[in-house]
Amino acid sequence: MTGKKIIIAVVFIAFFLLIGISIGAVINVSDDQMRERSLQTLQDSEGRDNHHAVGLNLLDTESEAVINTEEPLRDIIQDNEVTVVNFFASWCEPCKRETPELNEYAQDTADSDVQVVGINIDDSVKNRDEFLKTYDVQYPVFELADEADMTKEFKISLMPTTFFIDSNGEVVRAYIGEIGPELITNYINYVKERQ
Repeated sequence: MTGKKIIIAVVFIAFFLLIGISIGAVINVSDDQMRERSLQTLQDSEGRDNHHAVGLNLLDTESEAVINTEEPLRDIIQDNEVTVVNFFASWCEPCKRETPELNEYAQDTADSDVQVVGINIDDSVKNRDEFLKTYDVQYPVFELADEADMTKEFKISLMPTTFFIDSNGEVVRAYIGEIGPELITNYINYVKERQ
């Protein structure tokens, strides 16, 4: 009897281990498949985006340089095939997490036709400057001359929000939330293919 109970216990343990491993594999595969599917959907879409800013033009936005550039935002947009415009604030936790990656991305694409730009909104000068120093931001950062009107017109209410703009100043894509390098590259490729 004891040997039979041991065999039954071993079978049950093996059964539950197998189920646990199977569930873990399904969850991992599902996460990878979901990420692949979302990136593929982005690539296959026809440019439809449900953010209000898509289709608007950023060239007429007046801004003031904060650091790292003497070049106006308008010139940066027109001189590059794609401009990645990231709206951020120093108090925003996702902004803090994504800024090092944006900084690295900007440095990696410095000699290309892509430019990363930051626009600081809803912030104090002191906090903004501390943020830029803490994260050693190397890409051009601007503040808006008329922040209230611009954020209202472009419906920027959540941080971070990132626009992908073509050389004509049109917002082709918009992404709300923390963004990483892989998704940035996919959005940039989408804008380039569209032109």
